[in-house]
Amino acid sequence: MNPKTGQRTSEPYRPVILAVDDDPNNLAVVRDCLSECDYTLLVAEDGESAIARARFAHPDLILLDVMMPGFDGYETCRNLKDCEATQDIPVIFMTALAETSHKVKGLEAGAVDYITKPFQREELLARIAVHLHIRELTNRLREAKETLEQRVEERTTDLAIANQELEDEIAERQAAQEQLQEQAQILEENLEELQQTQEALRESERKFRAIFDQTFQLMGILSPDGILLEVNQNALNFCGTSEEQVISRPFWEGPWWSHSDLLQEKVKDAVAKAAQGALVRFEATHPAADGTLYFIDFSLKPLLNDQGKVVLLIPEGRDITTMKKLEKELRQSHKMEAIGTLAGGIAHDFNNILTAIIGNTDLAQLKLQQDDPLSRNLERIQEASSRARELVRQILVFSRQGEQERSPVHLSTITGEVCKLLRSTLPSTIEIHQHVATVPGGDTVMADTTQLHQVLMNLGTNAAHAMRHQGGELTISLSTLNADAALLARYPDLKPGHYVRLMVSDTGHGMEEGVKERIFDPYFTTKKVGEGTGMGLAVVLGIIKNHGGAISVSSAPQQGTTFHIFLPHYQGEKPPSDKSNDSLPVASASERILFVDDELFLAELGQEQLELYGYRVTATHSSREALKLFNTDPHAFDLVITDLTMPGLTGRELARSLVATRADIPIILCTGFSEQFNNESDRASGIREIVMKPYDIKSLNTTIRKTLEG
Repeated sequence: MNPKTGQRTSEPYRPVILAVDDDPNNLAVVRDCLSECDYTLLVAEDGESAIARARFAHPDLILLDVMMPGFDGYETCRNLKDCEATQDIPVIFMTALAETSHKVKGLEAGAVDYITKPFQREELLARIAVHLHIRELTNRLREAKETLEQRVEERTTDLAIANQELEDEIAERQAAQEQLQEQAQILEENLEELQQTQEALRESERKFRAIFDQTFQLMGILSPDGILLEVNQNALNFCGTSEEQVISRPFWEGPWWSHSDLLQEKVKDAVAKAAQGALVRFEATHPAADGTLYFIDFSLKPLLNDQGKVVLLIPEGRDITTMKKLEKELRQSHKMEAIGTLAGGIAHDFNNILTAIIGNTDLAQLKLQQDDPLSRNLERIQEASSRARELVRQILVFSRQGEQERSPVHLSTITGEVCKLLRSTLPSTIEIHQHVATVPGGDTVMADTTQLHQVLMNLGTNAAHAMRHQGGELTISLSTLNADAALLARYPDLKPGHYVRLMVSDTGHGMEEGVKERIFDPYFTTKKVGEGTGMGLAVVLGIIKNHGGAISVSSAPQQGTTFHIFLPHYQGEKPPSDKSNDSLPVASASERILFVDDELFLAELGQEQLELYGYRVTATHSSREALKLFNTDPHAFDLVITDLTMPGLTGRELARSLVATRADIPIILCTGFSEQFNNESDRASGIREIVMKPYDIKSLNTTIRKTLEG
């Protein structure tokens, strides 16, 4: 049954609700609240259109804002109540004006209820449901009354027809009265539900207060002249103050700004601007008691009454310290990425240059007599080239184009080398001691030698920095231990087993607890600008964890600092001992080799080197020329050695073309970048081995023999 027309319908009737508000955002909020309810929503943005729409559509209920251009909400409501077509439509005021006088004025204008913004969705739906139900009951009572009066009139007219009909009419009236009593009972129950809704509203207000106090934002309420009226708990906790110390005082004198006279003046000026109706927003800083500098996104918003007068100011602060830190880290990451790209390109060119230096030095050493005075000079060139090769390898690791290889190493050897290096660089006021308390082989770990050097050098230089004024002692100790339950509980990342413990101690100024807790954080440093980036200990932590170990620090002011490092003890093959790098006799060979490198001097060098070993070499610096030579006579070569990065055809593209002509041709790929040779596509291309530049003549020949002899 349609409550408007009284006619039966095949579909259930959907109550029509008219929402009136000049702010589209508020209308959107109402629409979202009613989106899941079976209501038909109409909207109007001013009083005149609301009255016209109500007269045309006859909605079941009207949600009416107070502050609107033209007719305000009160005048709109009075017009609706003065019109016979719309006077029975219940009106609920929905506004931010929460004073009792405004509520009374709204009820006097004819409204049935008053909701204060911001409202809870549950409250809005509950009030709408109650008033729609009351309207439905009222309509039904009116219909029953009209029906009853009509029947009484009909029975009165037909009174003379029969007394029996009169008795039936009386019975009908009694039944109608009983129905009316039932409806009255239902109305009482609905009133009880309304009381429960009002209690829920009070509970909702308590929740709003809880949200105000527990929000992460720093919030408050000011009078137009800047006196603090209310403040939430988070804002109090931020500065470690209480309401008694800040309420009823000028906002700019509060502890949030007391650290800066300039900031106090800025806040005072912001209050004056907001009192004129302006929205003020700026970024501020606040130093905490522990030295941490917080960044705050601060805003000051005016709250206006119906007449457009500023009645309150709402200050709000958002902690953006983490966001600032992330922005800084992102900028640093982009800078490191750019440096890494540049470093990778430089390292690639250096590898080509070093290949030429090492190769030509090899050739010169092979051509000289053993007692020639120039031999020592060439050895020094080789030593410098080896150091340069290791430096380039570290550059490639830095640029993420190379992966350091791990092998069994003696920690005592590494600590000895680091102690010698530190001794040559640190002032004589710092004594360096090394203690090794391990059995032979007990100091072996599976590690990257370069990275362990980096760890020890970083810890050593940090210790020296802590003793730079007064001098002191730097001690590096080695011992072994078995990880028991107590150690595993302290270091959850460790697994049961045997460990080598490395301790780096100094007698420097030590650290306070707050500093000690943050030393492994990226970019945290106690050094002055230019003395450190704050990345050293973060890198140390990453290296140790990547090796399956753990690191901790113990320190106190004026009591020095000790770093404890635990690395898994390696019990496999013993580390290889250093072997002499003396020149080996030239092996006799006669295989035919096609040597390809886009650097002409490297192609010529490769040819001269291999011909000393007896190989028959054809060299070219063009990959397309190499392919042409090979296709002319595919069986004229026993092996192809090709560079990876070349114009025209890359090394891999050349290899695929060669294999397409002759499937069994073995190919060695040379590269100045780190290349991993462990996938089927490389083997399918005929690539048997990869040689890293810079290579020497002996390692190249070893790879050739390994490839040719299978």
